[in-house]
Amino acid sequence: MKWWLKYKSLPILWRWFLQFLALMLIIAFIFVPKKRPIDYTDITFETSANSRLYFHNVRSFFYRIDIRSKAPMLIYQLKRRVLERDSLNLNFDIIRQSAADEAFIFSHLGNHFKHLDSLSLHFTACADGEELSNLRNEDHFRIAAKTYTSFIKDEPIFLMRGSDTIQELFSDRAAFIDAEITLEDYFKLVQKN
Repeated sequence: MKWWLKYKSLPILWRWFLQFLALMLIIAFIFVPKKRPIDYTDITFETSANSRLYFHNVRSFFYRIDIRSKAPMLIYQLKRRVLERDSLNLNFDIIRQSAADEAFIFSHLGNHFKHLDSLSLHFTACADGEELSNLRNEDHFRIAAKTYTSFIKDEPIFLMRGSDTIQELFSDRAAFIDAEITLEDYFKLVQKN
């Protein structure tokens, strides 16, 4: 009851402002947009000026530029990623080519799986899997889109070798969050989300 008395003792303009603020917060929570699955059949790498500006001014501070970057391409890796976690998962990097106003996603397995060949990904959320050898830009995009769709649908992703399951990927919550952040930023950059 003390807070109610303090509220009543405020000047009328402050009370109106607080009521307006509370109303805006309620409306914002009611109408927050839901995450949508990514259409992996419509592949595009173009970025708009708005999405590039948003990524450069807001999101790029959460990424470090990889030492393998050569102008005009920049490879962005999430700063919060840890080597131990990365070695047991599928990792994503954002590659920005500013000269062509394009952004690519690069998917790669951790060092723990380097000695294995003929690997593929099985997505429970999607009907078909993806091979992990001789990947082109479009293949990386499809892997990222299917992974993000699996995240949204809360479906598991499995690393396969032939018909044998090697491991369920992203079972570690921190690795899941790392990949989700990178994929969400990438799909905002290429205007798919």
